[in-house]
Amino acid sequence: MKPLELLKIIIATFQSAEVLNAARINENAFTRERKMPFREALRFMLDMRTTTLQTRLNMFFFHEKKGDAISQQAFSKLRANFDHSPFVTALRNVVKEEYSGKHLLKTWNGYHAFSVDGSYLQLPREDELRNVFGVRDSGTCPNAGISVLFDLLHGFALDPIITVARMDERMQFEKHLKFLYSEFADLVEKIIILVDRGYPSQKLFTDMHKQRLKFVARCPSQFLKPINEAPMGDTVVTLRNKLPVRVIKVLLENGEVEILATNLFDLPTDVILELYTLRWGIETMYFKLKRELCVEKFSGRTPNSIRQDFYASMLLLNAVAVFQHAADYVVKERHKNKKLKHEYRVRTSDLIITLRDRFVFVALCGHSMLTAFEIEKIIKIMARSTSALRPKRIFPRNFKLYYRVRFNLLSCL
Repeated sequence: MKPLELLKIIIATFQSAEVLNAARINENAFTRERKMPFREALRFMLDMRTTTLQTRLNMFFFHEKKGDAISQQAFSKLRANFDHSPFVTALRNVVKEEYSGKHLLKTWNGYHAFSVDGSYLQLPREDELRNVFGVRDSGTCPNAGISVLFDLLHGFALDPIITVARMDERMQFEKHLKFLYSEFADLVEKIIILVDRGYPSQKLFTDMHKQRLKFVARCPSQFLKPINEAPMGDTVVTLRNKLPVRVIKVLLENGEVEILATNLFDLPTDVILELYTLRWGIETMYFKLKRELCVEKFSGRTPNSIRQDFYASMLLLNAVAVFQHAADYVVKERHKNKKLKHEYRVRTSDLIITLRDRFVFVALCGHSMLTAFEIEKIIKIMARSTSALRPKRIFPRNFKLYYRVRFNLLSCL
């Protein structure tokens, strides 16, 4: 979809009376027009700036209201009157439109390449958060577990989940599969899901095969007996439940044996191996979410505000993907008649900085003509910063020991 379509969906969702009624925690909240109404509070929470909450409020009111801002304490009381569901609804509406069949999406040999992986978010050190989300292992800092169903080729988060620190990744994976079967029923046969070693099980293989969902899964070194005993190379084995599975075993440069299990039987071995490398896209998604969108810089310290900020960040992640495609198209058109060694695309980090400066204050201004004009200007700015695509470029991992250096301030005088 185009950026303007994305913004129309978000604005329509935020202005919906049904969305307000579903999100309202206090039945008397937002019954009168306040200094910051419900729809404006939601728009404000899409601000990607990493400054203090009060500074963001001051800037928002300066641009939107031309008046004095409410205090951060007042905003904290305001946001406690609704839950995170408006951001979930907006995200679902955006995903539904993007995969409605109206838009040309990038595929791999006619398949959508999806992946699932989990990660963790470090939360503010509050007892309430520690009681609700828990801690990892023997730590004391509260953490939340997150799991995302992600489109590797299109950059879309389809089904994000936030849960407790000690999450069961396979249980979250099963939730993602139920989402796929219910929301993508017409596309299931054209989806390949790529997963890492923590997810494979005979039950999941059977479930995905029965639902006609294709999969490529990296298996642990000690897994199911038929797969463990499969020889090096490319073979087909039969599991205990009579399910045939193709097993590919290759020796990596680091001496480790990579074991892939799949129900794609017709593709060459090297094509399957190349397909699985696409899974790295979900790792870069988490890097983008944490380092560039700063998802862990929460604007509140309650479980409700944590969930609000998380789903707002996931909605913004999809907004970044939409603007990325639009800006990449401008770059492609600019280079159309040039003989270049590499293909170029917009640098994502610079794109996010541009969105951070303009997304809330300009793009969501509510004036359709001004919004369209500003979006075009934003995309042109984004298209100025590009980087070359080098698909086979390798970055070896160099493990270094880092030591915390203690500085004596007096020695600096």
